[in-house]
Amino acid sequence: MKNLFLQLFACVLMFNLTACQDKAAQFEKTLSTLDKEMKSANGDITDMAKASQFISTAEQYTALLEKSNPDHYAELSMKAAGLAVTISEPEKALAFYNNVAEKTPNHAKAPQALFMTGFVYENYLKNNDKAKAAYEDFLKRYPNDPDFADDAQNCLKLLGKTPEEVFQQFEKQNQETPQTK
Repeated sequence: MKNLFLQLFACVLMFNLTACQDKAAQFEKTLSTLDKEMKSANGDITDMAKASQFISTAEQYTALLEKSNPDHYAELSMKAAGLAVTISEPEKALAFYNNVAEKTPNHAKAPQALFMTGFVYENYLKNNDKAKAAYEDFLKRYPNDPDFADDAQNCLKLLGKTPEEVFQQFEKQNQETPQTK
């Protein structure tokens, strides 16, 4: 009886594994097709409906990938987030960026995801309080990040300033800094 139970359990496990692999292959094929169909020959997004469908499909697929393949999960999430920004869906972008930053904090893409969270809040949603919190959280978690630490510090310094104020600040810094010839 115990042997029969183990065989049955093994069959169910193999069935589920095969079904998951088939589902993953189906998602990959769908995403690949949508990726081609939403872009022009030069890579610009031309079909917003296909782009939105890509994002929805990526949401479903990343739910399967989160535990089984964190690298692919992070890569696909970042691609979908960038696409969401491109087609003016910042809330969806935030969901993807937050997921990468929170669910895979040790992944190489996590610092970028957290930085981009602040960037989206600042530049697309005009929420300086949440942008500030995201940039500060980034600097707390990744103070020595070679790609985004300086950017996060600069974003905090310039947060909420008009382009004119930023220009004036740069002019003042240039006047105060001695010019070397």
